[in-house]
Amino acid sequence: MRLHSLRAAPAACAAFAAGLALAATACGSTTTTSATPTGGAGPVSLTPNPSASSLHPSGTVARVGANCGMIPAKGKGSIGSLSSEQVIKAASTNPQLSVFTTVVRTARLDKTLNSRPSYTLIIPANSAFAALSKSQVARLRNPADLSRIVKYHALKARVSPQQFAAGGRPATLQGKPLTLSKSGSAYTVNGATVLCGNIRTRNATIYIVNKVLLPPR
Repeated sequence: MRLHSLRAAPAACAAFAAGLALAATACGSTTTTSATPTGGAGPVSLTPNPSASSLHPSGTVARVGANCGMIPAKGKGSIGSLSSEQVIKAASTNPQLSVFTTVVRTARLDKTLNSRPSYTLIIPANSAFAALSKSQVARLRNPADLSRIVKYHALKARVSPQQFAAGGRPATLQGKPLTLSKSGSAYTVNGATVLCGNIRTRNATIYIVNKVLLPPR
């Protein structure tokens, strides 16, 4: 199916998913308030965030990022529930991460990422996929490229917020490193803004970003 122009996030998600031969339902969203993150990735529907750095219910893990309101305070998809799930299963409980989890399953890497211990997964929000150009979407439609792109979002070890402040360059499963940085309260990965991060799951740490990370050719 030919991709149409990407205008609004929900419609763009449907077009994107169709272009990749993915289920259109992957772009569902349960939203309440609209906000636009920095970096030009388009609107992301978020709930108001009372704090840019919230504590895990255990009081041991601080989240970072300006839009942690996208994570429910309790129930399915909440910080507490995510901590007990394998990473892809955990991410699939949040409708705003549905495109990435569908892409992972299309690349047949869900079992690999669910079974790998103690690493970091960078997850683009749905609107990040809506902002891709046609040539970038074409890379995702190529099975070999798709696998490399997914692996480029997986870091070999758990990454802490302190490593962003130190300007770390951790290795990815794809082979090329990512560049971490922090300026003020803003955390970035290869220039993509962290919307919410340092989210612990059973086997990985999640950082949600506003852009899809594409490895150099």
